Amino acid sequence: MEKIVSFDGVELAYTDSRGKGFPLVLLHGFTTSCNVDWVETGLYAALAGAGRRVIMLDLRGHGESAKPHSACSYSGRAMARDVLALAGRLGITEYGLMGYSMGAKVAVEAALMSESVRKLVLVGFAVYESGWQYNEAERLARIKNMLSRKPGKGDAYRHTAERYHGDRKAFAARLEGALLPEFAVRDLLRIDVPVLVANGCDDEMGAQRVASYFSRGYGKTFGGDARSILRNQMFPSLVLEFLDSGECV
Repeated sequence: MEKIVSFDGVELAYTDSRGKGFPLVLLHGFTTSCNVDWVETGLYAALAGAGRRVIMLDLRGHGESAKPHSACSYSGRAMARDVLALAGRLGITEYGLMGYSMGAKVAVEAALMSESVRKLVLVGFAVYESGWQYNEAERLARIKNMLSRKPGKGDAYRHTAERYHGDRKAFAARLEGALLPEFAVRDLLRIDVPVLVANGCDDEMGAQRVASYFSRGYGKTFGGDARSILRNQMFPSLVLEFLDSGECV
């Protein structure tokens, strides 16, 4: 992977397929990496193999990017600012973002910050009218569990962190600094670009319902959960069609 230095000096790792056409930047989920979400699933190869310019970014605290252990390194939409820094470094003025789970939230934040983001593909994204803020006890419990030697039951992120040998101190800092999206439901209507939402039928919120929060949103429901979408053989063609048309799929 290649490296750049972001807005605050944090080193970020990325891969650029250097294909043609409208660029697509991929943003992985919490406690995973580009390798886990995009390479091992075959999704990067499918999209780049079609000739599309595809760029994968290991978000700060993950993969081959630097892993700050201070909470302030993850606040203030830091990850979204990393995306904009990468785009600036690569000289791309219009591009799409595809994010999974945490990466979907980062994609939305980046779209709210920059008009250069022209299309969004959100996988495993949910919207809550209320309750987006954990109370202090819940926040501290999640941080404690991430740092504990033995993970508590029911914390998928803690188990994933251990499975992929992630930096749990960096993950705990992320949980402390930016546990939830730094935007409100009403902000979603400000995003005036085509948005494709892909959720699984087993997910907590349906794709069509999530899509309805965007002025130009389209929902697509797959079998299983959002994680399984990344390996679904029909998904890459759907993404490519959406990128080419930008409207109904």
